[in-house]
Amino acid sequence: MSNQEFVQAWTHYLTSEEGRSPATVKEYLKDVRLLMNWLDQPARPQYQPQWAWASIGARDLRSFLTQLKPAPRRHHRLVSSWRSFWKFLRDVQRLPDIQKGPDELKRPKLPKRLPGALSLPDVALLLDTAHRDKSVIRGERNWAIIAFLYGTGLRISEMLMLTFEGIEYQSGQPFAIRVVGKGDKERRVPLSPTAQTALMRWLRQRKMYGHPTATWVWSPLSGKRTGQPMQARTIEKMMDTVALRAGLDVKKVSPHKLRHSFATALVENGRSLDEVRDLLGHESIATTQIYAHTSQKRIAAAAASLPDVIGLAIPTQPARLTTLTSSRTG
Repeated sequence: MSNQEFVQAWTHYLTSEEGRSPATVKEYLKDVRLLMNWLDQPARPQYQPQWAWASIGARDLRSFLTQLKPAPRRHHRLVSSWRSFWKFLRDVQRLPDIQKGPDELKRPKLPKRLPGALSLPDVALLLDTAHRDKSVIRGERNWAIIAFLYGTGLRISEMLMLTFEGIEYQSGQPFAIRVVGKGDKERRVPLSPTAQTALMRWLRQRKMYGHPTATWVWSPLSGKRTGQPMQARTIEKMMDTVALRAGLDVKKVSPHKLRHSFATALVENGRSLDEVRDLLGHESIATTQIYAHTSQKRIAAAAASLPDVIGLAIPTQPARLTTLTSSRTG
């Protein structure tokens, strides 16, 4: 099997057996191909024309990282991608004499950053700006997308893969949805009032203008991709445009920022981390705990809850001070 065939087999394994999302597979593949391109360069140290994966060790990988000089987060992901690939070569392909490679590399410690979340007034401004579009149909569509993302806290991939079969109704109204998240795990997400309104308005628009036999809920109303899922990049570009029109910082507006805004708003309104974790589809509560630190309202409330001792009964003049005052006057 050639080096390229090993990579192709690995990407198939990630999808079919590990259940990795298309986005994750794409990024992992990009990292391994980047390494392959460097290994194919005759100018690199220890270059061998007929190199094989089994011959690539930690020394080669460190040389590549030294030349690339990736930022800490990029460095961290490169090593993670390579470890996944090496594990496949060792445990699945049973490649003989394979070196430890990335397993000998230490990943840099990443700085802990609080997730950016939009304030409720900013979300409202974003929605209002999206709706005030020259095209009534486009404005309604963009409003529904933004409102649904904020109202559910879904990952963009989860939203785009939502099917009509995944919608649960109660008294004729959308009540909950079933989505497939990371690791190919399905979860049920009850709809907030915001999400219900957004979905109902979009479904009305779909009924009027959409493809009658489409499987996907969020599908273009016209064009070549009618009947297929919308593209994440199209939605991201739309949100950039709306953010600019609204006078908001484009870097702080994205589908994932709306997910952070959803979680932060729930925590600030007293919902437990366990509840937020289930809604977001986090596997570990540790991932959700970061939202406990982003809720400034709850932090302020915690500080304000400290019992006030200043108002308690205290002698107006301490005894020692009384004695000193008496001795001086005497």
